[in-house]
Amino acid sequence: MTVGGIMKDQNFIVEVFTVKASEDIELGETVVNDGSGLIAATSSHLGPYFMALQAHTYASPDPEEGQSDHDIRALVVGVGDCQAKPAAALVKGRYVELSTTAGEVTIFDYSGPGNWYDVSGISLEAVATTGTDAKVLFGHMP
Repeated sequence: MTVGGIMKDQNFIVEVFTVKASEDIELGETVVNDGSGLIAATSSHLGPYFMALQAHTYASPDPEEGQSDHDIRALVVGVGDCQAKPAAALVKGRYVELSTTAGEVTIFDYSGPGNWYDVSGISLEAVATTGTDAKVLFGHMP
C-alpha cells in the first residue's frame, strides 16, 4: 500500500471537505477542519483528525482528480497509510500523535501526563524512526 491508500475496503467512512483558503494539502497528510476548512494538522489543533485521500494545491485545483473547486476526499474512519515522522519507533497497537511536522504522525508520548487531544489514531504496524509512512486506524478516540 502507498501513502494515501486505504488498507481495508470495509467499514471505512470517506467524506468530502473543503480545503481552507490558501492551504495546500499533501496526499496522506493528517488533516483537521479548523472551522474554516481542512489544513495539515499540528499539535496545536484539536481533533477529530482525518487522512487526506487527495493532494490539493489551492492555487490550481486538479480537474483530473475531480477537483473543480476546493473540495477533497478524506478518510474519517478506517485504516489508512498516512505520512509519518517517528521521533521514536512506532509500535503496533499504540497511539500515535501529531509530530512537530504538520500533517505527520509520531508515537504518542506515554512517559508524560499526556495530551490525549493530540492522539490522532492507533498504529497498526511497527515503523522505524526512518519510516516516512504508517498504517493508522483513524476515527478512534481514547
